[in-house]
Amino acid sequence: MSTDPNQPPVIPGPRQPGQPSGAPTYAAPAAAPQQAAAPAYQQPNAERSLTEKRPEILIGAAVAAGFVAAQLLGRIRGR
Repeated sequence: MSTDPNQPPVIPGPRQPGQPSGAPTYAAPAAAPQQAAAPAYQQPNAERSLTEKRPEILIGAAVAAGFVAAQLLGRIRGR
């Protein structure tokens, strides 16, 4: 361990043959292999459905179905 407070602590680690035991081993990280860029997403040729084009229609249908279900459940319970 270094007695100088300005020096970083020496962390023991694996040594290479012939290297003194007190010397730290620092190795540069290996370069990651470069990957080719992914191709851009291509839209299929088929037409999109109405709910894919206008998702607010699907949300409105879900709200209406919930309202109808609440009315039916209310009538079954006797409200």
